[in-house]
Amino acid sequence: MPKFLQELKRRNVIRVSVAYLVLSWVLLQVGDVLFEALRLDDSALTILVAILALGFIPLVVFAWIYELTPEGVKRESEIDRSQSITADTGRRLNIATVILLTAALGLFAWAQFGPNSGSSQVGMEGPAVATGTAQRSIAVLPFADMSAQADQAYFADGIAEELLNVLAQVDGLKVAARTSSFKFRGAEHDIVEIGHALNVATVLEGSVRKSGNKVRITAQLIDVAGGFHVWSESYDRELDNIFALQDEIAVSIVDALKLELHLQSTGNEPEVVDSGEAYDLFLRGRDLAREPSKDGLLRAIDFFERALAISPNFAPAHGAIATAWTWLEDYGGIPSQEAFDHAEPAARRALELDPNRADALTAMGFLEDRKYDNATAARDYYERALAANPTFTEASTLYADVLFDLGETTRALQVRRDAVELDPLSSFLKSRLVGQLSGMGRFDEADRLLSEIFAANPDDTYGYEELANLRFIQGRLADAVKDYTFLHENRPGDPYAAANIAICYALMLDADAAQAWVDEARARGAGNRWELEARRTVAQWRGDWDAMFRAGQLFLAKSGATWQGQASLGKSDWEAARASFQRSLSRLNYHQGDEPNGNVLESLAGLALAERRLGLDSWTTYAAAARRFAEKKLEESISLGRWPSINLNYLLAQLAAIDGDTDRVVRHMQVVREQNILQHTFLQYDPFFAQLRDEPRLIGIAGHMRERALAEHRKLEGARIPS
Repeated sequence: MPKFLQELKRRNVIRVSVAYLVLSWVLLQVGDVLFEALRLDDSALTILVAILALGFIPLVVFAWIYELTPEGVKRESEIDRSQSITADTGRRLNIATVILLTAALGLFAWAQFGPNSGSSQVGMEGPAVATGTAQRSIAVLPFADMSAQADQAYFADGIAEELLNVLAQVDGLKVAARTSSFKFRGAEHDIVEIGHALNVATVLEGSVRKSGNKVRITAQLIDVAGGFHVWSESYDRELDNIFALQDEIAVSIVDALKLELHLQSTGNEPEVVDSGEAYDLFLRGRDLAREPSKDGLLRAIDFFERALAISPNFAPAHGAIATAWTWLEDYGGIPSQEAFDHAEPAARRALELDPNRADALTAMGFLEDRKYDNATAARDYYERALAANPTFTEASTLYADVLFDLGETTRALQVRRDAVELDPLSSFLKSRLVGQLSGMGRFDEADRLLSEIFAANPDDTYGYEELANLRFIQGRLADAVKDYTFLHENRPGDPYAAANIAICYALMLDADAAQAWVDEARARGAGNRWELEARRTVAQWRGDWDAMFRAGQLFLAKSGATWQGQASLGKSDWEAARASFQRSLSRLNYHQGDEPNGNVLESLAGLALAERRLGLDSWTTYAAAARRFAEKKLEESISLGRWPSINLNYLLAQLAAIDGDTDRVVRHMQVVREQNILQHTFLQYDPFFAQLRDEPRLIGIAGHMRERALAEHRKLEGARIPS
C-alpha cells in the first residue's frame, strides 16, 4: 500500500469520510420526510444537500491535520506517535458507521415497504412505485393512431378522452384536463417534461388500432419520477363493447394507483351505444366540435344526429348536440331562440338517459341563464356538472360567469383560477380569466396572462378577443379596433368582433363605419345576439329610441325587456318604461326588497327613474338597493357584465341624478372620465341626466371624453371598413 494511503488510514481520514457520507445520506432521508411534513418546497432539500457537500472537504482536511486525544483535539504534528490513540478512535468510528448503516437500511426498508408505500407490477415492466398522496394524479395523453391507413386519430383521441372522463370521477385522483394533456401529442415530449408541465405524478399513454368493428387498445401507466411502467396491458375487443372496455381499463389504472373507483350510480343507468358505427359517428362529430367554428359545429351536429338515427338512446350524442347549439348561439351567429329551441330538448333527453352527463348539465345551466334568466338555477346545474366531471372546464367558465352576475365576484375569480390550474395550457381558460381581471380593473395581471397566451401562440384568437376587450375598457379604441379586426378575420362565422368594432366607431362619432360593422355582424347571422347588442348600444348612444326599442323586441334572451324600458325612458314614456322594467325584474326573479345582483342593476335604476317621474314613493326602495350593491362592489370591480359595460361609478352618477344631488353626480362622472370610459353622449342623450344638461362641470367632462374619442379615431385613418 502506498505510504500516503497508509497515512490516510492511520489518521482515520477514510473512516471519517465514510461515516460522514453515511450520516449525510441518513440526514437527507430524514430531511425529505420532515420538509414535506412542514410543507417546505424542494429548495429546502437542495440547500441541505449543498451544506452537506460543502462540509465534506473541510472535514477531510480537519481529520488529516488534527487528532482526538484524551486531552482534547490537537494538531497531529504535535503528538508523539507512541502516545497516539488513533486505533481506538478508528474502532469507535467503525461502530458509529455500523449504527448509521443500520439506520440507513431501516429508512430504506420503511420507504419501500411501509404503510404509505404501494406498488403495482406487470411482469418485468419495472420496480414497485410508491403511491402516496403526491402520486395520486394523472394526465391522459392522446392515444396514438396505429391503424393501417393512419386515418383514425379522431377515434384514438376519443378513446383517450373517454378514459379521462371516467378517471375524473375517482375520489382522491387529480386528473389534468383534456386541453392541456392533449397538447403533448407525438413523441417529441418526454414523460418528465409532461409531468412537470401538468403537475402530475403519473401519465397514461397508449395506442389504438382499429379495423372494421374490431379495435386493439394498448395502454401503459408511467411513473413520472422514475420513468418506469407501473402498469400496462393490451385489449382486443368488438366496438359494440367499447364502454365496458373503457371501464375495464379505468379499473386497472385505479387498482395500480391503490385507489377505489366508485362510478356515480343513480338507479337510472344510461343506455350505452349498441352500434360500433354509431360510436364512430359520435367521435367524428366530437372531433369537429372541438373548436367553436360555425361550420365545424354544424357538421358535428350532422354526425351526432346520424349516430342517433342508429342508436336513439345514446346519451353522449344527445349531450353533444345540446353543447354544440349553445356554442353556436355564442360563436356561430345563430339567433338565440333558434339555438335554444334545438339545445333544450337534446339536453333534457340526455339527462333522462344519464342524469350525470356533465355536458348536458352544462347546457341546461346555459339555458337557465340565457333563456330563462334564472342565474341561481344555472349555478346549481353548473355545480352538478362539475361534481360529475371536475375536468369539464366548459362548465367552469360558465359557472364563473353566473357567479359574477350574481355578485359573487371573489368566488367567480377563484373558480377561474382553479380552472386554469387544472388545465394550465388552455388559452381559452386563461383568456376568460383575463376577461374577469380586466373587468375588475386588475390590468397588470391581465397583461401578464395575455403575454403568456401570446408567447405560446402569437395568433391565439382567444387572446386577441380579451386583448381587444381590455383595450376597450382602457379607452384605447384604436388599438381595440385593430385587435377586433384580427379576430374577425381569423374566426369565420363569429359576429362578436364586428359587433364590438361597431360600438367603438359609434363612440368615435363615425356613424357610417359603425353601421357598416353592424351590417357585417348581421351578415354572419341575422338577429344574432352580438348584432342586437351592437344595434342597441349604437342606438342608445345616438338617442335613436325607436331603433333601440326594436332591438329589445328582437332580443328574446335576457335583457330585451330592459332595453325596451330604457328606450321608453328616452322618449319620456314613464308608464311604458315602468312596465318594461317590472317585466324584466320579474323574469329575473327579483322582487321588491330582495338583495340585488349584477343582472338587475340596469332595471332597478331604470325603474327608480320611471317611478320618480311618476311621483311614486317606491322609487327610493329600488334606487337604494342598486346603490348599496354598487357601493359594496365598487372596491372589487370597475365594471360588471359584458357589452355594454356597466360602470359602477356611472350607475351611481345616474342614481345621484335621480336624487337631484348634482355634486355627487359630478364626483362620480369625474371618476368615470379618469377610468377612460369614453361614453361622451351621456349628457346629450342619457335620460337620467336630462335635467343637468346645462351643468358646466358635466359639459366639461363630456367634452373631454369626446376629444379623447376623436383622437382615437384619428389613429385609424385608412382602417378597413366593410363595403
